[in-house]
Amino acid sequence: MNILLIEDHDFQRQVLATQLAHLIDPNQDHIYCAADGIDALQAVALYQPQLLFCDLNMPQMDGISFLGHLAEQQFTGAIIITSALNADVLLSVSKMCKNYGLNLLGTLAKPTHLEQLKQLLVLATNQQPLCNSPIPSKLTLTEQDIIDAFNTNYLTPYYQPIVNLITGEWVASEALIRFIHPAYGIVPASDFIQHLTQIGKDSSLALLIINHIISHQSVFEGRRVAVNISAKTLVERSFINHVLALHHQYPQLHHWLYFELTESDLFESAGKALEAAARLGMHGFNLSIDDFGTGYSSLKQLDILPFKSLKLDISFVQAMPTNYTAKVIIETCLLLAQRLNLTAIAEGVEDITLWLKLQKMDCELAQGYFISPPLPFSQIPIWHTQWQQRSQQLLNNSVSKEITAKTEQI
Repeated sequence: MNILLIEDHDFQRQVLATQLAHLIDPNQDHIYCAADGIDALQAVALYQPQLLFCDLNMPQMDGISFLGHLAEQQFTGAIIITSALNADVLLSVSKMCKNYGLNLLGTLAKPTHLEQLKQLLVLATNQQPLCNSPIPSKLTLTEQDIIDAFNTNYLTPYYQPIVNLITGEWVASEALIRFIHPAYGIVPASDFIQHLTQIGKDSSLALLIINHIISHQSVFEGRRVAVNISAKTLVERSFINHVLALHHQYPQLHHWLYFELTESDLFESAGKALEAAARLGMHGFNLSIDDFGTGYSSLKQLDILPFKSLKLDISFVQAMPTNYTAKVIIETCLLLAQRLNLTAIAEGVEDITLWLKLQKMDCELAQGYFISPPLPFSQIPIWHTQWQQRSQQLLNNSVSKEITAKTEQI
């Protein structure tokens, strides 16, 4: 493994290099050094390191700018920050690395401790096969590929259940599209959703999902399914006309689905958005706001459109256990939902810790891999049977803990 040590202070660089030398295999591992970000960029190109130790406060080019350059180069190696800066700065840099897609293993405080260094080095070594693996090339889809996907049923809705956090009851689902190609396998959403939007197929996709929900209504047993639409689709009169025509054909359609609007989307015309919402509302359809809190127009959208529910963004939900700010944001969103009489749905619930935290915060509904991954419609009845047993165990455990806590207080 090639290791690059970036540190402008000669003594500290020597100390860290000496510590590392005692922990690595001299036959397989090699240490290289750089005094600032500019030297480090040259060293990355020359030595192709799999592990970086990066100081932040350096002359010429500081470590933060250097990490930004690494992201532009799509660096896939492991990164350990070595710094004596305050916790707020380190947290910001950590968030930056996450958003850039950099593989940040952790932070090593100065002066460095051998045991902590050893733990991080073991972590980097265990990740080594991942770091050396080639980056899969992104699939290049053409407009014709997208059109063919519609015509050949390669686009298939999967459904992720939404449950009540207090009772465990399955109350709704979210429809998520999957592109299953016979040659490419499952095509990642990032490879086709944006392209689909660019060629104006948003509303066609939404109608495809709606028709799928209608065809498989017996699976959902009357539970609503969230259909994601963009602001552009919402204000498209022909789309609303199609939905209302289907509603005329299936009078219960407004009980079978609701529309989830991506919060980051901006309306070109509030008038058109209100027109569409009023037409849908007149026939009993509900609107939900997705990814709440991630855009710049959250409160304005809540004021303009008659939303019935809001979905707490996955990035805030999953950061709660370790990020105080994220926890406060979720608490504030829940309070806002309560005051506006909106149903709050937490997405990204992937473990028991998040489940219990959201329960205590009086969040009403949740979805995530702890409950179920997105499923093809045929697997939903099997999941439901298994979930009824699991949810009962969760409820029994919660009641047991509550009784124990009250007994201890007495």
